[in-house]
Amino acid sequence: MRSWGEPPWHRIEVPSRSLENSTPEVAIIGGGLTGVAAAYYLTRRGIQPVLLEAERVGDGASGRTGGIVLEGTARGIVEGADRCVPTLAELVKEAGIDCDLRLPGCWEIAHRDDTAGEALPWKDDGHGVRIVRTVAGGRVDPMALLTQLARAAVGAGAILHEHAEVRRLIIEPHPVEPHPVLELEGAVIRPRFVIVAVNAWTSHLLPSIRQVESSLTFACATEPLSDTILHDIGLGSDIPFYTVDTPYLWGRQTHDRRMIFGAGLIYRAPEELERLDLDAAEPAAVLARLEARVLRLHPALRDVQITHRWGGPIGIPQGGMPLIGRLPQAPAILVAGGYSGHGVALSVWMGRSLAPGIVEGEPFPAWGTLVR
Repeated sequence: MRSWGEPPWHRIEVPSRSLENSTPEVAIIGGGLTGVAAAYYLTRRGIQPVLLEAERVGDGASGRTGGIVLEGTARGIVEGADRCVPTLAELVKEAGIDCDLRLPGCWEIAHRDDTAGEALPWKDDGHGVRIVRTVAGGRVDPMALLTQLARAAVGAGAILHEHAEVRRLIIEPHPVEPHPVLELEGAVIRPRFVIVAVNAWTSHLLPSIRQVESSLTFACATEPLSDTILHDIGLGSDIPFYTVDTPYLWGRQTHDRRMIFGAGLIYRAPEELERLDLDAAEPAAVLARLEARVLRLHPALRDVQITHRWGGPIGIPQGGMPLIGRLPQAPAILVAGGYSGHGVALSVWMGRSLAPGIVEGEPFPAWGTLVR
Protein backbone atom coordinates (compact mmCIF):
# COMPACT_ATOMS: atom_id res chain seq x y z
CA MET A 1 0.00 0.00 0.00
CA ARG A 2 1.55 3.29 -1.12
CA SER A 3 1.67 6.07 1.47
CA TRP A 4 2.33 9.06 -0.74
CA GLY A 5 -0.49 11.28 0.54
CA GLU A 6 -3.53 12.40 -1.44
CA PRO A 7 -3.73 15.22 -3.99
CA PRO A 8 -6.90 17.35 -4.27
CA TRP A 9 -8.12 15.57 -7.42
CA HIS A 10 -11.32 13.53 -7.30
CA ARG A 11 -11.13 9.96 -8.56
CA ILE A 12 -13.69 8.47 -10.95
CA GLU A 13 -13.75 4.68 -10.90
CA VAL A 14 -13.02 2.90 -14.17
CA PRO A 15 -14.66 -0.47 -15.04
CA SER A 16 -12.09 -3.19 -14.40
CA ARG A 17 -12.28 -6.94 -15.09
CA SER A 18 -10.87 -9.84 -13.12
CA LEU A 19 -7.46 -10.94 -14.35
CA GLU A 20 -7.31 -14.03 -16.54
CA ASN A 21 -5.07 -15.74 -19.08
CA SER A 22 -5.40 -14.16 -22.52
CA THR A 23 -3.79 -13.75 -25.93
CA PRO A 24 -4.63 -10.18 -26.98
CA GLU A 25 -3.26 -8.37 -29.99
CA VAL A 26 -1.75 -5.72 -27.68
CA ALA A 27 -1.06 -5.70 -23.94
CA ILE A 28 -0.24 -2.37 -22.30
CA ILE A 29 1.70 -2.32 -19.03
CA GLY A 30 0.86 0.83 -17.08
CA GLY A 31 -2.46 2.61 -16.59
CA GLY A 32 -1.14 6.17 -16.62
CA LEU A 33 -1.72 8.75 -19.33
CA THR A 34 0.65 7.08 -21.81
CA GLY A 35 -0.93 3.64 -21.48
CA VAL A 36 -4.51 4.89 -21.35
CA ALA A 37 -3.98 7.18 -24.37
CA ALA A 38 -2.41 4.29 -26.29
CA ALA A 39 -5.41 2.10 -25.40
CA TYR A 40 -7.83 4.80 -26.56
CA TYR A 41 -6.08 5.38 -29.88
CA LEU A 42 -5.71 1.64 -30.52
CA THR A 43 -9.46 1.16 -30.10
CA ARG A 44 -9.93 3.87 -32.74
CA ARG A 45 -8.04 1.53 -35.08
CA GLY A 46 -10.19 -1.47 -34.26
CA ILE A 47 -7.83 -3.15 -31.76
CA GLN A 48 -9.06 -4.32 -28.35
CA PRO A 49 -6.00 -3.90 -26.10
CA VAL A 50 -5.57 -5.30 -22.60
CA LEU A 51 -4.47 -2.62 -20.14
CA LEU A 52 -2.61 -3.81 -17.03
CA GLU A 53 -2.35 -1.47 -14.03
CA ALA A 54 -0.40 -2.65 -10.98
CA GLU A 55 -2.53 -0.60 -8.56
CA ARG A 56 -5.57 1.48 -9.54
CA VAL A 57 -5.78 3.91 -12.44
CA GLY A 58 -4.51 7.22 -11.05
CA ASP A 59 -2.38 5.80 -8.22
CA GLY A 60 0.89 6.57 -10.02
CA ALA A 61 2.47 9.63 -11.61
CA SER A 62 -0.44 10.63 -13.86
CA GLY A 63 -2.91 10.93 -10.99
CA ARG A 64 -0.41 12.69 -8.71
CA THR A 65 1.02 15.27 -11.09
CA GLY A 66 0.26 18.94 -10.55
CA GLY A 67 -1.40 19.02 -13.95
CA ILE A 68 0.66 21.76 -15.62
CA VAL A 69 0.38 21.38 -19.40
CA LEU A 70 3.53 22.21 -21.40
CA GLU A 71 4.67 21.78 -24.97
CA GLY A 72 7.41 19.38 -26.07
CA THR A 73 9.84 17.68 -23.70
CA ALA A 74 11.75 18.78 -20.59
CA ARG A 75 14.69 19.37 -22.94
CA GLY A 76 12.60 21.63 -25.16
CA ILE A 77 10.52 21.22 -28.29
CA VAL A 78 11.92 18.51 -30.56
CA GLU A 79 11.14 17.20 -34.01
CA GLY A 80 7.74 15.52 -34.04
CA ALA A 81 6.84 16.38 -30.44
CA ASP A 82 5.93 19.97 -31.23
CA ARG A 83 2.12 19.75 -31.11
CA CYS A 84 1.61 17.99 -27.79
CA VAL A 85 -0.64 20.72 -26.39
CA PRO A 86 -2.95 20.85 -29.46
CA THR A 87 -3.03 17.03 -29.47
CA LEU A 88 -4.24 17.06 -25.87
CA ALA A 89 -6.87 19.72 -26.62
CA GLU A 90 -8.12 17.75 -29.65
CA LEU A 91 -8.37 14.56 -27.59
CA VAL A 92 -10.29 16.26 -24.78
CA LYS A 93 -12.78 17.63 -27.31
CA GLU A 94 -13.07 14.40 -29.29
CA ALA A 95 -13.64 12.18 -26.25
CA GLY A 96 -15.89 14.70 -24.48
CA ILE A 97 -13.69 14.84 -21.37
CA ASP A 98 -14.58 17.34 -18.64
CA CYS A 99 -11.19 17.96 -17.03
CA ASP A 100 -10.92 21.72 -16.48
CA LEU A 101 -8.43 22.12 -19.34
CA ARG A 102 -7.32 25.75 -19.66
CA LEU A 103 -4.55 26.82 -22.03
CA PRO A 104 -3.70 30.50 -21.37
CA GLY A 105 0.03 29.76 -21.46
CA CYS A 106 2.56 29.19 -18.70
CA TRP A 107 5.01 31.62 -17.11
CA GLU A 108 8.69 30.87 -16.97
CA ILE A 109 9.94 32.76 -13.93
CA ALA A 110 13.40 33.44 -12.50
CA HIS A 111 14.98 34.68 -9.27
CA ARG A 112 16.41 38.06 -10.20
CA ASP A 113 16.62 41.52 -8.71
CA ASP A 114 17.14 43.48 -11.95
CA THR A 115 14.34 45.14 -13.93
CA ALA A 116 14.11 42.67 -16.83
CA GLY A 117 10.63 41.20 -17.09
CA GLU A 118 7.47 41.75 -15.07
CA ALA A 119 7.99 41.40 -11.33
CA LEU A 120 5.92 39.11 -9.15
CA PRO A 121 5.36 40.48 -5.62
CA TRP A 122 7.44 37.69 -4.04
CA LYS A 123 10.62 37.17 -2.14
CA ASP A 124 12.00 33.67 -2.62
CA ASP A 125 15.41 32.52 -1.41
CA GLY A 126 16.19 36.16 -0.63
CA HIS A 127 15.59 37.34 -4.21
CA GLY A 128 12.84 38.96 -6.18
CA VAL A 129 11.03 36.91 -8.83
CA ARG A 130 10.29 38.02 -12.38
CA ILE A 131 8.40 36.58 -15.33
CA VAL A 132 10.92 35.77 -18.07
CA ARG A 133 8.41 34.80 -20.76
CA THR A 134 5.12 33.05 -21.41
CA VAL A 135 5.22 29.70 -23.20
CA ALA A 136 2.48 27.49 -24.64
CA GLY A 137 0.52 25.50 -22.09
CA GLY A 138 -1.85 25.80 -19.18
CA ARG A 139 -3.38 23.45 -16.65
CA VAL A 140 -5.72 20.48 -16.34
CA ASP A 141 -7.28 18.30 -13.66
CA PRO A 142 -5.04 15.27 -14.30
CA MET A 143 -7.19 12.70 -12.49
CA ALA A 144 -10.30 13.76 -14.42
CA LEU A 145 -8.35 13.60 -17.67
CA LEU A 146 -6.88 10.19 -16.89
CA THR A 147 -9.97 8.45 -15.53
CA GLN A 148 -12.38 9.81 -18.13
CA LEU A 149 -9.98 8.87 -20.93
CA ALA A 150 -9.69 5.39 -19.41
CA ARG A 151 -13.48 5.12 -19.32
CA ALA A 152 -13.62 6.20 -22.97
CA ALA A 153 -11.05 3.55 -23.92
CA VAL A 154 -12.91 0.84 -22.01
CA GLY A 155 -16.18 1.98 -23.54
CA ALA A 156 -14.63 1.58 -26.97
CA GLY A 157 -13.48 -2.00 -26.28
CA ALA A 158 -10.27 -1.88 -24.24
CA ILE A 159 -10.05 -4.35 -21.35
CA LEU A 160 -8.72 -2.99 -18.05
CA HIS A 161 -7.24 -5.12 -15.29
CA GLU A 162 -6.42 -3.19 -12.10
CA HIS A 163 -4.24 -4.66 -9.32
CA ALA A 164 -2.49 -6.57 -12.11
CA GLU A 165 1.24 -6.21 -11.54
CA VAL A 166 3.46 -7.71 -14.23
CA ARG A 167 6.03 -9.76 -12.34
CA ARG A 168 8.10 -10.74 -15.38
CA LEU A 169 8.28 -9.79 -19.03
CA ILE A 170 9.78 -12.76 -20.88
CA ILE A 171 10.99 -12.80 -24.45
CA GLU A 172 10.48 -16.32 -25.77
CA PRO A 173 12.79 -17.34 -28.63
CA HIS A 174 11.16 -17.98 -31.99
CA PRO A 175 12.62 -18.79 -35.47
CA VAL A 176 10.99 -15.71 -37.03
CA GLU A 177 10.37 -13.19 -34.24
CA PRO A 178 10.73 -13.40 -30.42
CA HIS A 179 7.40 -13.63 -28.59
CA PRO A 180 6.64 -11.52 -25.47
CA VAL A 181 5.07 -13.26 -22.49
CA LEU A 182 3.78 -11.48 -19.38
CA GLU A 183 3.69 -13.29 -16.06
CA LEU A 184 1.33 -11.94 -13.40
CA GLU A 185 0.07 -13.39 -10.16
CA GLY A 186 -2.53 -15.93 -11.25
CA ALA A 187 -2.34 -15.30 -14.98
CA VAL A 188 -0.12 -15.45 -18.06
CA ILE A 189 -0.73 -13.12 -21.01
CA ARG A 190 0.69 -13.84 -24.44
CA PRO A 191 0.14 -10.79 -26.62
CA ARG A 192 1.39 -10.15 -30.12
CA PHE A 193 2.64 -6.70 -29.05
CA VAL A 194 3.49 -5.20 -25.67
CA ILE A 195 3.60 -1.53 -24.76
CA VAL A 196 5.68 -0.74 -21.65
CA ALA A 197 4.40 2.57 -20.27
CA VAL A 198 5.55 2.59 -16.65
CA ASN A 199 7.70 5.76 -16.75
CA ALA A 200 9.73 5.85 -13.50
CA TRP A 201 9.57 2.05 -13.24
CA THR A 202 10.90 1.45 -16.79
CA SER A 203 14.40 0.35 -15.77
CA HIS A 204 12.95 -1.96 -13.13
CA LEU A 205 11.11 -3.90 -15.82
CA LEU A 206 13.63 -3.46 -18.67
CA PRO A 207 17.13 -3.02 -17.21
CA SER A 208 18.87 -3.51 -20.57
CA ILE A 209 17.78 -0.22 -22.17
CA ARG A 210 18.71 3.41 -21.56
CA GLN A 211 18.30 3.98 -17.83
CA VAL A 212 15.36 5.89 -16.37
CA GLU A 213 16.15 7.05 -12.84
CA SER A 214 13.19 6.95 -10.44
CA SER A 215 12.39 9.65 -7.93
CA LEU A 216 9.54 11.03 -5.87
CA THR A 217 8.60 14.69 -6.19
CA PHE A 218 6.39 16.67 -3.82
CA ALA A 219 3.52 19.12 -3.82
CA CYS A 220 1.10 20.86 -1.48
CA ALA A 221 -2.23 22.60 -1.96
CA THR A 222 -3.67 25.53 -0.05
CA GLU A 223 -7.21 26.07 1.10
CA PRO A 224 -9.37 27.97 -1.45
CA LEU A 225 -8.10 31.55 -1.66
CA SER A 226 -10.05 34.77 -2.04
CA ASP A 227 -9.81 36.96 -5.13
CA THR A 228 -8.02 39.51 -2.96
CA ILE A 229 -5.27 37.11 -1.92
CA LEU A 230 -4.80 35.79 -5.45
CA HIS A 231 -4.53 39.36 -6.73
CA ASP A 232 -2.13 40.37 -3.97
CA ILE A 233 0.25 37.48 -4.70
CA GLY A 234 0.19 38.24 -8.43
CA LEU A 235 -1.63 35.07 -9.50
CA GLY A 236 -5.10 36.43 -10.15
CA SER A 237 -4.76 35.81 -13.89
CA ASP A 238 -4.78 32.02 -13.28
CA ILE A 239 -1.62 31.31 -15.29
CA PRO A 240 0.62 28.46 -14.05
CA PHE A 241 4.35 28.96 -13.63
CA TYR A 242 7.68 27.22 -13.13
CA THR A 243 11.17 28.50 -12.42
CA VAL A 244 13.91 28.31 -15.03
CA ASP A 245 16.57 28.50 -12.33
CA THR A 246 17.09 27.20 -8.80
CA PRO A 247 15.69 26.81 -6.24
CA TYR A 248 13.06 25.13 -8.39
CA LEU A 249 9.37 25.87 -7.81
CA TRP A 250 6.21 25.38 -9.82
CA GLY A 251 2.62 26.33 -9.16
CA ARG A 252 -0.91 26.59 -10.51
CA GLN A 253 -4.44 27.43 -9.50
CA THR A 254 -7.27 24.87 -9.35
CA HIS A 255 -10.89 25.31 -10.42
CA ASP A 256 -11.87 25.89 -6.77
CA ARG A 257 -9.18 28.58 -6.36
CA ARG A 258 -6.63 26.61 -4.37
CA MET A 259 -2.98 27.19 -5.16
CA ILE A 260 -0.78 24.16 -5.70
CA PHE A 261 2.99 24.50 -5.31
CA GLY A 262 5.62 21.85 -5.91
CA ALA A 263 9.37 21.26 -5.47
CA GLY A 264 11.83 18.71 -4.13
CA LEU A 265 13.06 15.28 -5.21
CA ILE A 266 14.06 12.08 -3.46
CA TYR A 267 15.86 9.49 -5.59
CA ARG A 268 15.35 5.81 -4.83
CA ALA A 269 15.09 2.46 -6.57
CA PRO A 270 11.46 1.76 -7.59
CA GLU A 271 10.93 -0.89 -4.93
CA GLU A 272 12.15 1.58 -2.27
CA LEU A 273 9.86 4.34 -3.54
CA GLU A 274 6.91 1.95 -3.30
CA ARG A 275 7.60 1.62 0.44
CA LEU A 276 8.40 5.28 1.12
CA ASP A 277 6.01 6.93 3.57
CA LEU A 278 5.47 10.70 3.58
CA ASP A 279 5.74 10.62 7.37
CA ALA A 280 9.29 9.25 7.18
CA ALA A 281 12.03 11.71 8.12
CA GLU A 282 13.34 12.66 4.67
CA PRO A 283 10.03 13.21 2.79
CA ALA A 284 8.54 14.95 5.83
CA ALA A 285 11.51 17.35 5.85
CA VAL A 286 11.16 18.04 2.10
CA LEU A 287 7.47 18.85 2.52
CA ALA A 288 8.13 21.01 5.58
CA ARG A 289 10.68 23.07 3.62
CA LEU A 290 8.28 23.43 0.69
CA GLU A 291 5.40 24.58 2.89
CA ALA A 292 7.55 27.05 4.82
CA ARG A 293 8.88 28.45 1.56
CA VAL A 294 5.38 28.89 0.11
CA LEU A 295 4.08 30.71 3.18
CA ARG A 296 7.09 33.09 3.05
CA LEU A 297 6.57 34.08 -0.59
CA HIS A 298 4.17 36.89 0.30
CA PRO A 299 2.63 38.27 3.52
CA ALA A 300 -0.86 37.39 2.20
CA LEU A 301 0.09 33.70 2.36
CA ARG A 302 1.42 33.76 5.91
CA ASP A 303 -1.76 32.45 7.58
CA VAL A 304 -3.08 30.33 4.70
CA GLN A 305 -3.81 26.69 5.56
CA ILE A 306 -2.15 23.83 3.67
CA THR A 307 -4.86 21.20 3.13
CA HIS A 308 -3.16 18.58 0.93
CA ARG A 309 0.36 17.16 0.88
CA TRP A 310 1.50 14.44 -1.48
CA GLY A 311 4.24 12.93 -3.56
CA GLY A 312 4.34 11.34 -6.98
CA PRO A 313 6.94 9.42 -9.01
CA ILE A 314 8.78 10.85 -11.99
CA GLY A 315 11.27 9.20 -14.33
CA ILE A 316 14.47 11.01 -15.36
CA PRO A 317 16.14 9.32 -18.34
CA GLN A 318 19.83 9.00 -19.06
CA GLY A 319 20.74 11.76 -21.50
CA GLY A 320 17.64 13.79 -20.64
CA MET A 321 15.50 12.86 -23.63
CA PRO A 322 12.40 10.70 -23.12
CA LEU A 323 12.24 7.18 -24.51
CA ILE A 324 10.00 5.97 -27.32
CA GLY A 325 10.75 3.06 -29.60
CA ARG A 326 10.96 -0.69 -30.10
CA LEU A 327 13.11 -2.96 -27.99
CA PRO A 328 16.05 -3.83 -30.29
CA GLN A 329 16.13 -7.53 -29.39
CA ALA A 330 12.32 -7.83 -29.52
CA PRO A 331 10.60 -5.33 -31.85
CA ALA A 332 7.17 -6.49 -30.68
CA ILE A 333 7.88 -4.71 -27.37
CA LEU A 334 7.42 -0.94 -27.52
CA VAL A 335 8.50 1.45 -24.77
CA ALA A 336 7.61 5.04 -23.87
CA GLY A 337 8.53 7.00 -20.75
CA GLY A 338 11.12 9.12 -18.98
CA TYR A 339 9.33 12.48 -19.01
CA SER A 340 11.30 14.25 -16.26
CA GLY A 341 8.10 15.67 -14.78
CA HIS A 342 7.08 17.18 -18.12
CA GLY A 343 4.67 14.50 -19.21
CA VAL A 344 1.05 15.70 -19.09
CA ALA A 345 0.70 16.63 -22.77
CA LEU A 346 3.76 14.66 -23.90
CA SER A 347 2.44 11.37 -22.51
CA VAL A 348 -0.79 11.74 -24.50
CA TRP A 349 1.28 12.46 -27.61
CA MET A 350 3.36 9.37 -26.85
CA GLY A 351 0.26 7.20 -26.49
CA ARG A 352 -1.10 8.52 -29.75
CA SER A 353 2.23 7.82 -31.50
CA LEU A 354 2.42 4.23 -30.23
CA ALA A 355 -0.83 3.24 -31.97
CA PRO A 356 0.35 3.83 -35.57
CA GLY A 357 3.72 2.38 -34.57
CA ILE A 358 1.92 -0.90 -33.96
CA VAL A 359 -0.79 -0.81 -36.63
CA GLU A 360 1.10 0.79 -39.52
CA GLY A 361 4.68 0.14 -38.41
CA GLU A 362 5.49 3.85 -38.42
CA PRO A 363 9.02 4.71 -37.25
CA PHE A 364 9.70 6.56 -34.01
CA PRO A 365 11.89 9.68 -33.64
CA ALA A 366 15.62 9.12 -33.30
CA TRP A 367 15.78 11.26 -30.14
CA GLY A 368 13.70 8.64 -28.31
CA THR A 369 16.23 5.82 -28.80
CA LEU A 370 16.17 3.01 -26.24
CA VAL A 371 19.86 2.23 -26.72
CA ARG A 372 22.23 3.25 -23.94
